[in-house]
Amino acid sequence: MLSDRAVNLLLRLPGSVRARARRAWLNLLGARIRRGRLSTVHVPQNPWDVELDDVALDDHVVLLATGERRAEPRIRIGRGTYVNRFTMFDATDRIVVGTNCMIGPYCYITDHDHGTAGSPVSAQPYVSAPVSIGDDCWLGAGVVVLKGVRIGAGAVIGAGSVVTRDIPVGDVVVGNPPRKIRSRLA
Repeated sequence: MLSDRAVNLLLRLPGSVRARARRAWLNLLGARIRRGRLSTVHVPQNPWDVELDDVALDDHVVLLATGERRAEPRIRIGRGTYVNRFTMFDATDRIVVGTNCMIGPYCYITDHDHGTAGSPVSAQPYVSAPVSIGDDCWLGAGVVVLKGVRIGAGAVIGAGSVVTRDIPVGDVVVGNPPRKIRSRLA
């Protein structure tokens, strides 16, 4: 009879093999992925615009980068960061996530939206501004981060918040729009 530990290892083996093959394939296509756990991550286009440094991306995380090829990656996620399932990064300019962050499930982080002058709206050019999430941040489930936002190191964003303005270092914010409830800094 197999031990519980042996059964768990056997259950995880196929996923582990697929994740390693996925990482190797994305690196071959131009992504810069240094170690980490990639479950069923999706990179629909521009894999050269993705840089991951020893991260853990759960099931169905989408890393979407659009635009002409350039020297710097559009999506950069730092060492020790965990991104929960069904989260999407949507970049035309630049999205940078620091080290040791936790990003909850069903989050949407984007650095652009469509212009609205004229008709049809779908024909309007993108309006973009870089997004930065500092080290040691926690974004709860369903958080939306919009273009041009800087989230300071150590900030905590409550579930369901829509972040349209900068969040200072160490602030704990909740709601829509997010309001400060306390600071992590003592």
